[in-house]
Formats: sequence, C-alpha cells, structure tokens
Amino acid sequence: MGPLDGVRVVDLSIGQMGPAATALLADMGAEVVKIESRRGDPGRGLELQPSGISAFFLTHNRGKKSVTLNLRHPEGKEVVYRLTARSDVFVQSWTPGVVERLGLDYAAIRQHNPAIIYASATAFGPRGPRARLPAMDIVAQGAGGLMAANAGPDADQPLPVGPTIADQTGAFVLTCGILLALFHRQRTGQGQKVDTSLLSGMVTLQGWHIAHYLLTGKMAWTSSQRTQRSPLFTYYRAQDGWFTIAIIDPRQWPALCRIVGLPELEEDPRFAETAARNETAAELIAILDERFARKPRAHWLRLLETEEIPCGAVQSYQELAEDEQLRANDYIIEFDDPHLGRLRLPGLAVQLSESPGQIRPAPELGQHTEEVLESLGYSWEEIGRLRESRTIL
Repeated sequence: MGPLDGVRVVDLSIGQMGPAATALLADMGAEVVKIESRRGDPGRGLELQPSGISAFFLTHNRGKKSVTLNLRHPEGKEVVYRLTARSDVFVQSWTPGVVERLGLDYAAIRQHNPAIIYASATAFGPRGPRARLPAMDIVAQGAGGLMAANAGPDADQPLPVGPTIADQTGAFVLTCGILLALFHRQRTGQGQKVDTSLLSGMVTLQGWHIAHYLLTGKMAWTSSQRTQRSPLFTYYRAQDGWFTIAIIDPRQWPALCRIVGLPELEEDPRFAETAARNETAAELIAILDERFARKPRAHWLRLLETEEIPCGAVQSYQELAEDEQLRANDYIIEFDDPHLGRLRLPGLAVQLSESPGQIRPAPELGQHTEEVLESLGYSWEEIGRLRESRTIL
C-alpha cells in the first residue's frame, strides 16, 4: 500500500519532465491514467531496442494506465472531462497555447472539478517574453546558466551535463508542487493550479550558487575544470581509476599529507592554509596527481575512509549496476515485467517504512482504455461507437 493510494491523476504530459513526475506519483500508489494519441506517446519509440524495450518509456511511465483518445474529437474531450470530474490531479506539459485551443486549460478543467489540482509543466514559465516557446533539456541547461557554470569562467565553450538533468530536476520540482497542493486541499478543500518549468528547475538546482552571485557579483566555484576548484574538493586518478575527495574541514589537511606520504606539505607555505591552497591549486593538484597514480584506487579509498575523509570512486554505469551499496538499499532492483520478462531498473526514489509503494509495469498502448471508460459509466455500445468514430484505438 502506497501513501497515494486512492489518488487519481489524469496525465496528459509528454517528454520527460511531466511523465517522470507522474511516474513518481504512480510508484507511491496513485492511479495515473496516461492519455495518449492513437499513435502513442513519442517516448515509446525513443532508444527502442530490438527486444522491444525502451528504457526511456519504461522508466517514465511505469505503474500507469494507458488510455488512447483523439483529443480533437468532441467525444474525446468529453471523456477527459468526465475523467477529470472523478480525479484529483490533472498534469499537462504542452507548449502554452495548445491546451487553450483544445479546451483543456485550467479554466476549462476546473469547471468540471473545482477541487482539481491542475499541474502545468512548461519550458520557461507561464509569463514573460519566452513563455510560449518550447524547449528541451539542453536548451534549459543553457538558459538556466548550468552550461556556463559547469564549464567555468575561462572556458572557450559551454559544457552541458550529459544526463537529462533539467528534465529530471523539473520532474522533482513538479512532483513536490503537486504534493503540496494535495496537502493544501486536504486541509482546505481548495483546488489550485501548480506552475513550474524546466527553467525554474535549473534555478532551483543551482540555488546557492546563483544566490552567491546575486549577493556578491562573483561566481562561486562551480566549474568542472579541476584547476578551477579547490584541490581538496575535486577528483584524482589512481593507478586503475578515478576517485573523488571532499575536504572542507582544514583539520583534515594534515591527515591527507600523511596518507600520500608527504608530511612536509602540511607546513609548506604554498599549501599550509586554505586560501594559499586555492591560489596554488594547479601546483598542488599536480603533486597529488603524481602520488595518487602510484597505487590502486581501493588503496587510497581505504586510507581516506580510515581518516573519515569524504571520498568515493568515480563509477561508470557498468560499475554502478554491480555496486553492492545500491543493491543493499534497493536503489537498483530486479523486476518481473509481464511483457518484457526479468528486468533491472532504478528503484523507488523514497523509501517509506509504513507505506512503501512499489514498482509496477509500464502499460501497452491503450491497454486500459475500456477499463477506464467502463469506470466512467460508458456502456459497451458507447465504447463501440467511440472506436468506430476513431475517438479511441
């Protein structure tokens, strides 16, 4: 039993931000009804493997029900209205203007359910000169300052983060907004609109770095370039792989000097104080590079952990998939899919002791159309007519 059992979500979102948010709700027990066109969500074909698996679609649509509808058909919109009247949350991520043309904007939807939580996920937010423009993850990374910050102030070109971090951050923010609105409604009975965007997620993700600039006019160190970071808060290459260290307590500096076999560095005026180390970062990094390259990564991690210095291996996805720490906490799980067989997937984002939720399979296209229509009071004759008119698949 999940904490959102009994909550019904109408999901008209596409892409990643909206579907990832509603997948999190489904993991926690919500009944998420995914509305798809007769062709299906474009995500079904993204990175499709010969086995028929799309990791993109499976990850972002697990645990949902699929209903196919032609939303340009009046009877298709009527299905949405009837579904909305019996639902708690409505989620859409279309470019602004589309839902208004379809008659599925907040004003239209709340006429059928004044207590609805209407969640809108856009690219740049609901107002401003770019409000009606589309975007994808890399566009949001650029517009939100992340690519410039990641590259550093002296870089000759911006540097994006590889995984779709803007979409996923946006999904977390959207989920948070929906849950806050549900909590507010539980106390007051009042529905409301929830607005967030890819751009909002990027600003939220970099919160204190952006605040530092707004307060001081200067960039806090954010660059991925090693020489532009603190030499004690960066990454090094051992004999057989990379690892990270993260020293912010100056009292751990002597321990690091002992670990690398260079105790004389502790009192060296070039490195003795934090400010001096940051000024001579390239020089100190070069010294530590040479030392760390002499021994395997496990050797250094063992010594660092003994001194309680925060550290860890830089792991590939291949290493991540076999990491005992992830398996011990069910961050990666094995899952039996009725259509695809035994799979390994990322586990639940949050683990609750009394209402843990569960991973459920992603739906086939239109798999639940008849089931949902029946629950709304449609007769078999009416369902047949909807199929004949190509309103449903």
